Amino acid sequence: MSAHATPPGATRAALPGSAWLGLLPDGEIKRRFILDCTGCHVWNERWVRDAEGRPRNAAAWGASIEKMLGLFGQGTGFPIISSWPEPAVLGAWLERAFAAPPGMPTLDPALRPARPGDLREYPVPEPGDLPHDLMVHPDGSVLITGMFTHRMYRLDPEQGTFATVPIPVTNANPRALDIDAEGRWLALLGAPGGVARYDPRTEQWQSWRFGAYPHSIVAAADGLVWWNGHFTVDPEVIGSLDPATGDIRRYTVPRARDSDTPAGESTIPYGLRVAPDGIVWATQLRGGGLIRLDPESGAVRQWQLPTPHAGPRRPDVAPDGTVWIPEYSAGKLARFDPRTETFTEWDVPVSDALPYVVRVDQRTGIVWLGTGHGDVLLSFDPVRERFSAYPLPTEGALVRHLDIDEERGEVWAAYGASPGVPSKVARLRP
Repeated sequence: MSAHATPPGATRAALPGSAWLGLLPDGEIKRRFILDCTGCHVWNERWVRDAEGRPRNAAAWGASIEKMLGLFGQGTGFPIISSWPEPAVLGAWLERAFAAPPGMPTLDPALRPARPGDLREYPVPEPGDLPHDLMVHPDGSVLITGMFTHRMYRLDPEQGTFATVPIPVTNANPRALDIDAEGRWLALLGAPGGVARYDPRTEQWQSWRFGAYPHSIVAAADGLVWWNGHFTVDPEVIGSLDPATGDIRRYTVPRARDSDTPAGESTIPYGLRVAPDGIVWATQLRGGGLIRLDPESGAVRQWQLPTPHAGPRRPDVAPDGTVWIPEYSAGKLARFDPRTETFTEWDVPVSDALPYVVRVDQRTGIVWLGTGHGDVLLSFDPVRERFSAYPLPTEGALVRHLDIDEERGEVWAAYGASPGVPSKVARLRP
């Protein structure tokens, strides 16, 4: 097993982030570091070495950690970093870990699929934009959120051309995305704390506010729109919107039982999916929790993932009702069976790739994973318990979202927003 397929003669600067993270000693400190410090951009030589290419010392690491805590730590407007990092202690740990250069990893031949697949990348018109989510529309176009440019993109895959659609909300900050049964776009607005719906037939927008920074969105079959409060705490919140009436309902979610998350800090509500039976499933990134919400009764149940500080991000629900969860910081794929209330875990065979998002092909049952630091897409066959790997040609491809076009047999991925890495979306025909 290995981190990635790297071309012969590749420099350290071209190594995937997984190669650098592979220098960190395994254990709880590493998992907590990954949770706090790797979700926004890929780790590579740019961050691990100084301008002269020398290993950074503890003081330099400590100063960087202090800076990031000031920008994204507790008490800021985007508190994605916990209060756990101690700059001096963590800085010394990083100096020791990154003193030596990483090895040159190669992909295990056993992971190569029988057919390599056809992969095409489409550069996003604004290279520095963040294409956070993408969805394949029933008309065959691909919709993409431009999180940094406050607009939507619509890609014609055959022509390779993009159209832009402005969102008439100041600093819209679109992140998550779904499409309702009528083909209308639902763009979740981060900073404004709401959702905007676009009807491509009338070219009209309508928007609603939630009063909280939301993370994920699902357009359910019954017409409700589900969302969660990304940094809500005491209580944490999952909500529903009825677009027909504007009615918003909030459900209180218990804190994850991870004792390492101090009181007053959110356990970070994160992924959100709605099963065919209407049950809402959600993850708690920092707390390692899996949530089940029954909208009919309002009952909420919670389970802890088996691995501490697993970092569950964006899950999905399979046709048989099982829930598949990417354990970002633990490097595992987990399956939860609601009937037996048991977890099964598999180590992701690409070391330190950081599985970020899971989508299940509802026709075949194949589980697809996008990785944060491996520059690779993975598929998993639950029947054979076998992984396959599809390397991405772009270095620094932090994959935040996937969508499966089951009609055409295609897998779509969105990645970008690491400094110096042009943002792209990719189509894989496996």
